[in-house]
Amino acid sequence: MTALEEAERAGIDLSLIDVSLAYSYEKRAEQHQAALELALELERVGRKLRGAAQPTDRTAV
Repeated sequence: MTALEEAERAGIDLSLIDVSLAYSYEKRAEQHQAALELALELERVGRKLRGAAQPTDRTAV
């Protein structure tokens, strides 16, 4: 079994890889940067929400 066959059998959608590789390097870099910025923003929001969820009176815990 080839690596491609194994990937397909594992459920990996190889068409997404084909589409991505059809983009220019610049387009892929832009997509990566946008995904990174989204991930970092989600992390910031999560930290803020977790911080807000902390009790104000730590002796009440």
